[in-house]
Amino acid sequence: MQKRLLLAQDLSVVGDLSLTVALPLLEVQGVKTLPLPTSLLSTQSEGFGEPCILPCYPWIEQTLAHLQKLDLTLGGALLGYLDDLKTGQALLNFLQEQSLALTVIDPVFADEGKFYPNLGPEHLALQKELLQVADYATPNVTEAQFLTGIRLSDEPSKAEFCALLEQTQQLVKATGQVVITGLSFGAEKGCLWLEEGTLKQCSYPKLAGHFYGSGDVFAALLTGALWQGASFSQAIKKATKETYEALCETAKNYPKRQEGIDISRLLQKL
Repeated sequence: MQKRLLLAQDLSVVGDLSLTVALPLLEVQGVKTLPLPTSLLSTQSEGFGEPCILPCYPWIEQTLAHLQKLDLTLGGALLGYLDDLKTGQALLNFLQEQSLALTVIDPVFADEGKFYPNLGPEHLALQKELLQVADYATPNVTEAQFLTGIRLSDEPSKAEFCALLEQTQQLVKATGQVVITGLSFGAEKGCLWLEEGTLKQCSYPKLAGHFYGSGDVFAALLTGALWQGASFSQAIKKATKETYEALCETAKNYPKRQEGIDISRLLQKL
């Protein structure tokens, strides 16, 4: 039986991000998914006022219990935005009982130096617990700083970046690896990771404005590449390039950035 990947993220009626973009991006890469909406939102949580939110707990707890009784071959998991603490704990309990070959945690709780709306220190604590089962983690630079307590200077040195990565990597499995996204390098923006102790960078020219959901696209592309057998570095480079292509399309086609990420051309390419 073909292995499947558990995909746990929120689902918004308005906003091309989270589950809305991750599901097609994974499926088009040949990843059979088990999509699990962690909460239902009328709109994504930023840019549209206060959204109407329907938490999916205890349905999720019952669904996870049901899945364990089925003849399913679960090969991995990708977890993203979790606004409900009980849902996060249910997913953590489920993952701790599994022996998965690939667990990717995208600790979505903050950006641009602050927590997302309706999230706070308790969600930070939850993500620290979830990272303990992660083979790979994809925090942005704000999340990595919150997770470690490290504060980068205005112009971080290579030593600062290495310290941030090393401390973040202490939070995942002993064999786990971390890539930090959303970093600025002069006129470029991209990510950093460690490869055999050496700092590696992949970046592209900066695009004006903020892109809601870019991390969701990156995490889905990275997971798909890892699922297909790419090395961590290969997967990062592929995901960064394709995310940048999607951001270029978004800048051209989505004048209202809160609408999310335009992945239509990227899906055609994949």
